[in-house]
Amino acid sequence: MKAILDAGIGIKSICGGKGTCGKCRILILDNKALPPNTSELKALSNDEIKNGVRLACQQNFSESLNVYIPASSLTEEQKLQVTGAEEKVEVEPIIKKYFLKLDPPTLSDMKSDYFRLKEALFNNYSLNVNKIDNLVLKEMPKILRQNNWQVTVSVRTSFVGQTLPLNQTSSISQDGTVSKDLGQSQTTPVSQASPLSQPSSKSQTLNGGQTSTVNQSLPVDQTSHVDKTSPKSWPSPVNQNSTVSILNEQNGLNYLSDIDDIGDINNLNEFKNINEINEIIFIEGGNKTNDSYGIAIDLGTTKIAVLLVNLNTGENIDKAGIMNPQISFGEDVMSRINYAMQSASNLENIQRVVIDQINKAIEELCQKNNIKKEEVLEISLVGNTAMHHLFLGFDVKQLGLSPFVAVTSESIEIKARELGIKIAPGGYVYLLPVIAGFVGSDHVAMLFASGIYKEAGNVIGIDIGTNTEIVLKSSNKMESVSTASGPAFEGAHIKYGMRAAPGAIERVVIDKDTCMPKIQTINDKDPIGICGSGILDAIAEMLKAKIIDRRGKFISQSNCICKDDKGELRYLLDPKASKKTCDSSTVSITQKDIVEIQLAKSAIRTGINILLESAGIDFTQIDKIIIAGAFGSYIDPKNVVDIGMFPKIDLKKIFQVGNAAAVGAKMVLVSKSLRAKAEEIAKKINYLELTVFPTFTDNFVKSTLFPEESN
Repeated sequence: MKAILDAGIGIKSICGGKGTCGKCRILILDNKALPPNTSELKALSNDEIKNGVRLACQQNFSESLNVYIPASSLTEEQKLQVTGAEEKVEVEPIIKKYFLKLDPPTLSDMKSDYFRLKEALFNNYSLNVNKIDNLVLKEMPKILRQNNWQVTVSVRTSFVGQTLPLNQTSSISQDGTVSKDLGQSQTTPVSQASPLSQPSSKSQTLNGGQTSTVNQSLPVDQTSHVDKTSPKSWPSPVNQNSTVSILNEQNGLNYLSDIDDIGDINNLNEFKNINEINEIIFIEGGNKTNDSYGIAIDLGTTKIAVLLVNLNTGENIDKAGIMNPQISFGEDVMSRINYAMQSASNLENIQRVVIDQINKAIEELCQKNNIKKEEVLEISLVGNTAMHHLFLGFDVKQLGLSPFVAVTSESIEIKARELGIKIAPGGYVYLLPVIAGFVGSDHVAMLFASGIYKEAGNVIGIDIGTNTEIVLKSSNKMESVSTASGPAFEGAHIKYGMRAAPGAIERVVIDKDTCMPKIQTINDKDPIGICGSGILDAIAEMLKAKIIDRRGKFISQSNCICKDDKGELRYLLDPKASKKTCDSSTVSITQKDIVEIQLAKSAIRTGINILLESAGIDFTQIDKIIIAGAFGSYIDPKNVVDIGMFPKIDLKKIFQVGNAAAVGAKMVLVSKSLRAKAEEIAKKINYLELTVFPTFTDNFVKSTLFPEESN
């Protein structure tokens, strides 16, 4: 397995190399196959073993061998839902471009290049720049002179630190928040200096070593590339009960400030005591003010959705859906966490492959649209907690063990180059907050983009995938759970399961009288496997045709099923196949497949039931169900209800919105107000751990059963 992966070949490894999934079949040539081990005897048929088929993850080679890797063992290019339902939003750029024509220095005008740039930005655009990226600073002299002092400067605005208003005192509690009360002033106002004078005050250190800037002037020429500047005037005092957490900037990571009890998030701009940092992140020759681009990414467990966005207009320029290469280390998050926990090099490997894939996607999108990757100024990225941590290279040991604690639940800004991502020299990657457990920033993005947080009445939002996140927005709160629905809906742990790639069965209808299936495959290819939507269809149709009972067991008297050479019952999905031979190579549904779907649908139904229990409402009081995510776009809502994944509901109340997480990532990419609003929404979500509820086990067991009737 390691030799195959090191060669850059994508091979399936759902179980993370444990030998239990049977997906990494290889054919060992030249009659050099070793006797099968216990795992291979369980996973492979007698004919496969006889002909030299083995599991790649179970082979240890002491000599050079020739092996054949069948297409069914390779990771497939998947049919991906990259975007979703989207409303036009007002663009409020985090990054703006400014064109400057500068006067070159002379013996009578020897201002430094950086000061000259800041002076021009202030004089022409009233923009107070107080920071420049170090790499940009190093390249600046050459760019200015090569372009005859006519350049475009990209300035990124962020809000960092804490500037206390007058007539307030502060103290820092153990949790790091600064409590402010009206009272004796800690600061002495200093008269404003001229725009280009030296600062007339310094920073004041508060309790706990935190720093609060009391008063400063506009830009000055300094040897440091960071200028300690502050607003021109002090704001009026805010609510005396408000608290603000001070941002700490360490190793390129910005943990953005918490703002609580300050009223409606829409009035955030009125809260002026957050220090504004305007940083130059890119300088390029000529007038490039129209060329401003960003990337929004939904980093899923199975797929990665990448949007190339015009930061000036908010419009999508292009998009790409690619596979998450971490699949080679395990298709579910726990397999990947277990791999990353084993060593620092493993953690580095699993981070590197996804960084490389993202770089490749960005480069291909840029080339296709005649854009330089250096013109990409910002990336916003969302994902579940495991994907978030592995992307950042965080230790995931504490996430893989109970009580499954995240490293941080703050939003994060980090220089893209710190991660090895190749965009503008000073460009950032921004990540929305994760919630708790495995409920991550993709859930926040989904809530935000779908508008669930502002819906009236009782609304359930479900993002179905390897990890299924569910939220219940009731009249007075939002509560979320994460359910281990597993990768069955992605085709994993299913005998002939595969992702939504060409040749996968995606639709199934069974004639009740003849037992004959009618199937639809992706791209109308011959069936080579079955994907998640097809599996759900097949199970629902088998219930209707009375091929299985409500416990999920094959009805032995049915003439619709057959036995293979190992004595296992199966239902053949290929209309051309013969039940007489019951060929084990024919795409079919086995008893184990049905159990996998029962477990997956039970996990989701249990999550719904416990959310309802916590809110004290009944399912009949639900006004709307919103299904998000790539998989959720393709499922048949009626079949989902028929198998009992959802309680019985009027289908008119079910809405499919596509990849809302990617849309949410885009929204926080193009607007600083929406970014602040999304962070505020994240704070209002209450995470529930399912297993602590006394009714969890009972709910789960009951939910494995199929409904009494399927209409």
